[in-house]
Amino acid sequence: MRKERKKKEEKEMRYQVSRFVVATDPQSGIIQHTKTGNRLLVSEETLKLLSLFSKPKTFEEVLSRTSSDENGRLEIAGFLEQLAKEKILVPEEETEERINWGVLTDKVLVESPLRTFFSCPRRSLAALEDEDIVFLGVPFDLGTTGYPGARFGPDKMRELSSDAFEYHTDIFTGKCKGWFSSGRNKTILEGVKMVDVGNVLLQVGESFERFYNRVDQVIRQIIVHGCFPVIVGGDHSCSYPILRAMKEQYGSVSVIHIDAHTDLGETIPNVSNNHGNVFTRVREENLVRHLHQFGIRGCIGKKLIAADYSLHTLEDLKRDGVEKVVASLNQSQPYYLSLDIDVLDPAFAPGTGTPITNGMTPEMLFALLSSVAGRVKLIGCDVVEVNPMLDRNNQTSELALSTIFHILSEVFR
Repeated sequence: MRKERKKKEEKEMRYQVSRFVVATDPQSGIIQHTKTGNRLLVSEETLKLLSLFSKPKTFEEVLSRTSSDENGRLEIAGFLEQLAKEKILVPEEETEERINWGVLTDKVLVESPLRTFFSCPRRSLAALEDEDIVFLGVPFDLGTTGYPGARFGPDKMRELSSDAFEYHTDIFTGKCKGWFSSGRNKTILEGVKMVDVGNVLLQVGESFERFYNRVDQVIRQIIVHGCFPVIVGGDHSCSYPILRAMKEQYGSVSVIHIDAHTDLGETIPNVSNNHGNVFTRVREENLVRHLHQFGIRGCIGKKLIAADYSLHTLEDLKRDGVEKVVASLNQSQPYYLSLDIDVLDPAFAPGTGTPITNGMTPEMLFALLSSVAGRVKLIGCDVVEVNPMLDRNNQTSELALSTIFHILSEVFR
């Protein structure tokens, strides 16, 4: 009786569009919930459906106005229930000021992007299946010790890549047709499925750990499908929760860290998070089997000597050659790649918060990445510390995109 009464109440419940749902640009087809930060790309048909809830109505009243058959109505009913679950539609008698949005926002993990990396399709975390590559933005720079602004990296790079690339798929398989590379004289990334799940949601004023926990949850939902995650920062402190999720999924992972800095600074009690000590924390929590650092230059403080650590300075790479240095990598284990754009000389990549002169050339970086991908299995990567606020003519963002494209072309040969 109680279940029947509850079903009857739900059936008679009248819903309306939440007053917190807005359109930032009416022509874009994007609606946003200003309390949760969630964005949705909606069709004209969906907007017409939502317009029926401009005044309170039951789902039955709205369904009766559609011209769909029984199967169509069932599909629409399921969609309406999803909108109610996401608080796009709210019960008439519910006072929205009393809703605990903090609890709801814990469940909202990502924001849908206005544009996507390389114009690839958008996907929600729940819709991930057999995709090969999943892009994720981490717009966070509270861990920087230099100039902030890396939080704008993911969306700037999306904008530039979507202007330059069109993503075409085969009409029968749904797989990418790839892009022709004049340098290689062949089509690359053909037959590879790529999607963009958006940016990890950042709530202004929240703690590092709260945000890191959200990054951790998102990464777990991506890699559980066996996808190759490409995470675009943001500052380098974001690699910590990523590697936490990687260890949970893969058990034992080694890291190839390409950077101008070791990021092995001291951790201060109660102030443990910044981009200069991220790998100190990673090692303290035993998140990786072995840490290989490439391209380090300048004054790095004391040298770390440990069985699970290898330092390959920029001078080592110049003196011994990339192939010889990379030959030290153990081929029997999976590797995660973490790349700080400041490994490059500021002449090539000025848009970063803590630049160091006399750095690596793009030619050497690409050769290093090719050698690494040719020797070991990579299971994911991040590219961090791109700061559009300090860039010249988008030079650093463009080079970071080329770097990502090069990594993917080598991993998915």
